Amino acid sequence: MLSARVVSSSFSSYSSAVHFERFTELFSTRGEIVPLDEALALIGHFADPSIDPIMVLGELDRLASTISATNAVDFMAELFGPSGFTGNTVEYDDPNNSILQNVIARRLGIPITLCALAIEVGRRVDIDIVGIGMPGHFLCRTAAQRDVSFFDPFHSPRPLTADQCKSLYENLTQIDNWSAEFLEPSSSRLMVIRVLSNLKSIYRRRSDVANLRWVMRLRSVIPEISASESAEFAQLVRRSN
Repeated sequence: MLSARVVSSSFSSYSSAVHFERFTELFSTRGEIVPLDEALALIGHFADPSIDPIMVLGELDRLASTISATNAVDFMAELFGPSGFTGNTVEYDDPNNSILQNVIARRLGIPITLCALAIEVGRRVDIDIVGIGMPGHFLCRTAAQRDVSFFDPFHSPRPLTADQCKSLYENLTQIDNWSAEFLEPSSSRLMVIRVLSNLKSIYRRRSDVANLRWVMRLRSVIPEISASESAEFAQLVRRSN
């Protein structure tokens, strides 16, 4: 009979294998739309194998049940106002800021994960928000083309105009090369890739090989980046064995 510890370890390995297969399935076709909440929840499982992605989705459901707003401006004020979620300006490079379950638990995140939170909680209450992959930062906006409002939940829940987004970009980058294309919507697929890129950079700077391995493994199954990532992942495995 297996000891409880061995059974637990075996179950964890089986669970991770199932979740890796699911992540691979989500990204199997280049350009295919992926469910942002599930993909980020799966990433969270590999950061902490004790976390069941279903529980993370349940936390999003719970958050949505607390929302009373019926429009985007009020919704963002409710989710990111006083006592709500906010940007981690003290420890921006903390990997917890990129792990959805930890963002929810700590009510702290970076621009892209806070926008992901807005998108997925908003979707659950019929308020459509889309991500905006502005270079150097990440924003979100209302999905409807009329009465567009932009948001930067990392700094404030207040709505922004396109001109204010331009000023934000120039202040952050100190570069005078603004293009209206910077405010085009970013797909959920690209958002997940960007989250994994953030984690890859953080773990590499920290020489955290154990965490870098699972990040690279997930990246290696994404067709858009798999060629270079697969080779890099193989080198990482060889160095760490």
